[in-house]
Amino acid sequence: MLKSVKQKTSLSIVIPAYNEEESLGYVLRDTLKDVPKVVKDYEVIVVDDGSEDNTPQIADSYAKKNRHVRVIHQRQGGFNKAMITGLRRAKKDYVAYMHAGGQELIRDMINCIRIMQNYDLVLGIRGKRIDYNPYRLLLSYGALVIYRVLFGITYEDVHWVYIWKTKEVQKLKLDPKGGIFLLVESLVKFKRKGLKIGEALAPYRPRYGGDNKNTSIKVVWQTIISIFKLRRKIVI
Repeated sequence: MLKSVKQKTSLSIVIPAYNEEESLGYVLRDTLKDVPKVVKDYEVIVVDDGSEDNTPQIADSYAKKNRHVRVIHQRQGGFNKAMITGLRRAKKDYVAYMHAGGQELIRDMINCIRIMQNYDLVLGIRGKRIDYNPYRLLLSYGALVIYRVLFGITYEDVHWVYIWKTKEVQKLKLDPKGGIFLLVESLVKFKRKGLKIGEALAPYRPRYGGDNKNTSIKVVWQTIISIFKLRRKIVI
């Protein structure tokens, strides 16, 4: 049972979704049940990234029933573009990223939400990844080594829960074609600006349904390109 903590600051939750008909309804039901227990003022922004299944209809049905839900439909542009759309539309003091596949729910993010008003960015630490295969583990931990070498990033987990101070993240110019690099790109830029960054546990759970979209060769290659583009800009 989730204990009420009622933060005074407000929170936007951005959920980028591409072909998530198996899990989106579950994620929205659970979020709308629990988020009022932890923040008084909130909104949930679903960014439908050109889905070809019933994701748009599921999202719209929740928006019609609940004034806290907004849905943005756009042509498929990938994770980065969907996230940028959601971040730009956020209206609350803080804005969080939530997976549409149900890998983390509000009760898993509670430690991050509790401390968010003390920081400009809070990173979630997922711990054990019980369903990761060797390929996903290689991508995840290999990326940490690259980020440490190229950007001096030493945080424990940089591909999980993010809660940004909205006015700060909206100042950033983020790469819309960067695969899934947007999260770490924002972290690098926050760090270089000297903003306050905190970490908290945010347990991982296996997908409720559907498939992971962010480990394809195409997405990995786009991410690598974006990593070195940012490194080049910093060096120059």
